Amino acid sequence: MKKIRLLLLALCALAFVACTKDSPQGVVKEYLDLCKAEKFEKAVDCLHFKGEMKESELTALAGKMQKGYSESGGIDKYEIISEDIVKDEAGNAVSGTVVTKIYFKDGKVEEDGIPVIKTDGKWKIDLSVK
Repeated sequence: MKKIRLLLLALCALAFVACTKDSPQGVVKEYLDLCKAEKFEKAVDCLHFKGEMKESELTALAGKMQKGYSESGGIDKYEIISEDIVKDEAGNAVSGTVVTKIYFKDGKVEEDGIPVIKTDGKWKIDLSVK
């Protein structure tokens, strides 16, 4: 019985780590949850850009995101399918891809690999790749 409790505790700890914002899956989940809730200006904070973006550019991007998602009726639900993480020579995770399946309210389903990058110690969705 004690071994089962330890196993369950370890699984819960692993699930917690996988769901934090400081993980590749965590930042993608946060982004998709914010888009689902139509909080696009906050969702922009999950993105990494090459170079600096002005506030007006970020606001315009949030508007484009809103328009794009609203054309499909918005996000109904999503699934995280897998993740592939790239490590540097020292074994530190530096980038990767999180594969998602997004179900839209209009019935459309998209499966896509979302590129992620670790920058300044935090995971972000890497827009410089697409």
